Amino acid sequence: MTLVFALEVGYHALQRHWGYQSDAFDLGNMDQAVWNTLHGHPFRFTNRGNDDFGPPTRLSIHVEPIILLLAPLYLIHSGPETLLVVQSLVVALGALPLYALSLRRLPQFPFIGVGLVVAYFISPFTMGLTMWDFHPVSLAAPLLLLALWALDARHYRWFLAAAILAMATKEDIGLAVAVIALLLALVRPEKRRFGALVALGALIWVAICFKIILPHYNIGVAGGNNYWYRYSWLGATPTEAIVQAVAHPLTVLNYLFSPGRVGYVALVLRTGGALWLLAPALMLAAAPDLAVNLLSTHSEQYSGFFQYNAVILACALVAAVYGVAGLARARLRAQRDPDPARLASARIGMSSAIRTLRVGGWRAAPARAERVIGRARALWSALMERIPLPVRWLQALVVAWLLAASVMNLMAVGRVQPFWDAGDPPTASESARIAAINQLLARIPADASVCATDTIDPHLSDRYDLYLAPDPLCYQAQYVAMDVINSIPDVEVPNALMLFQMRHSDHYTVVGETQGVVLLHRVGAPLPPIPELPFQG
Repeated sequence: MTLVFALEVGYHALQRHWGYQSDAFDLGNMDQAVWNTLHGHPFRFTNRGNDDFGPPTRLSIHVEPIILLLAPLYLIHSGPETLLVVQSLVVALGALPLYALSLRRLPQFPFIGVGLVVAYFISPFTMGLTMWDFHPVSLAAPLLLLALWALDARHYRWFLAAAILAMATKEDIGLAVAVIALLLALVRPEKRRFGALVALGALIWVAICFKIILPHYNIGVAGGNNYWYRYSWLGATPTEAIVQAVAHPLTVLNYLFSPGRVGYVALVLRTGGALWLLAPALMLAAAPDLAVNLLSTHSEQYSGFFQYNAVILACALVAAVYGVAGLARARLRAQRDPDPARLASARIGMSSAIRTLRVGGWRAAPARAERVIGRARALWSALMERIPLPVRWLQALVVAWLLAASVMNLMAVGRVQPFWDAGDPPTASESARIAAINQLLARIPADASVCATDTIDPHLSDRYDLYLAPDPLCYQAQYVAMDVINSIPDVEVPNALMLFQMRHSDHYTVVGETQGVVLLHRVGAPLPPIPELPFQG
């Protein structure tokens, strides 16, 4: 099943790219950053949008050290295809630790693990991670699944390695790792120091990213981050936003209850069949990402697609395993040893544990917290004993519900089908168009600087200098490759104006034109940019 997913989704992702339907954001710019890293210019990329105000480096956008590990793969094959294949394969491999965890926790119900794997594969979150270009953070989902399995199996070195790699995919993944490590410290007293140290290390890394690296490359940008404008409705800086949220919580709540965001919350709830509600503690690790998505003005973040749901997907599915395992244990105990008084006893024990929190000094706090957690588990288990679900039907019902909830999510996200269809095999006419464009672009020297429109960009991104039209820096490029008709709607007119200016200037010659794609070669000095010409983000 894992191999089938990797091959099928990888094939569609490649066909979408080869058919000139991939994008500069984020395949072209990621490919250029990886290519430049291999060639001695770490993280360099120049094909940027209007929300990038720093120097030409990915470190002004995101902190993604995993690029250093991806770059050597370009020695095997240099180009976006390598990133798409790696992404499809690694995301597919995330099913293995998920299934292994399910077998560990539910050995008597192996088909529940199969149901969870299917839910993982057909989730719109997973489709978004694999179908839309390439994003290092997409790799965080399988890496966190591996880390959580390793933690459950007490393979702490594997956990640490997977957690570090996950944190290398994006600057904020360390928040999720810190929460996971703190939960470890709470539930396994013998690993309290290990969990605390991992949490501290993860938080220090996040602080370095947000307080040192990103601001260093974004001097003068509000919040020290290119993307803070998506949250500026809360305040000009993160500190101001926190103060405003605390002072005016109703404003935040009203914002969250807009139709698109409510639908997104429903998608998160249905992920893993909402079974994570039976063991919700792990979802605390996904809370930062959930907040970042819901509070953003950027609708793609709460669309249920794209790369923004990697942490949420991993945490929800692992929590679903724990939820079903807890339910199974509770129902088996209720059948073997029915005791109506167990719930009342658990409630009394919980109340007693809470009262002890006020007793003793801070040195006794860990022991008191451990007692409260134990009592909370006992109370929760006693409550699940009351769920009227025969154990003999548990596996069939859980699998059926997982599949139903996953299909509901898949049907609720309208972006999945167009992306999938874009990866279908090309027709004869489409093949002819692709071949003609490939032949035209092959006339550009490999070491030339280039300006390109969005869909052409990823096919020319293995180079030192590449600019995304209508960036004013396009006038510095030696070659200009434009497909105005297939430009992003917001910049179609600016692209057309730029192309018109260039074509009617003696500073450029037309190298060729086919299938709506025009290739120009600059033969004179750079033209002055058209005043106030916007460009895309």
